[in-house]
Amino acid sequence: MPEKKKDKDEEGFFSDSFSVLFNPHKFVFDFKQSIPKVQSSGEGNKVESVVWHKPIVMDPVLAKKILKVLEKNLGKYEDKFGEIDIKEVGDGEQKQIEAEDADEPTYIG
Repeated sequence: MPEKKKDKDEEGFFSDSFSVLFNPHKFVFDFKQSIPKVQSSGEGNKVESVVWHKPIVMDPVLAKKILKVLEKNLGKYEDKFGEIDIKEVGDGEQKQIEAEDADEPTYIG
């Protein structure tokens, strides 16, 4: 039997940032992956970032259940491997985090 070729959407997705948006009916967890892309030209190389998104949309009840599961499993992880250290971030990154924590969502599809 021939092996089925994996669709890109079926593969695991490494996320290096995310944002959380919501309205009264749903939460959107927008997981992002940034990859540097080098474009060569006659004048040198230009580095840009390519960003892929994997939004997950769910109702508030499931979001609350995920929070409880994450809290429980993060506790188990830290018991086994030590506390996770969240380092201070630079000014540019801090602004992004503040935007993610805003009360008013900027996008819900």
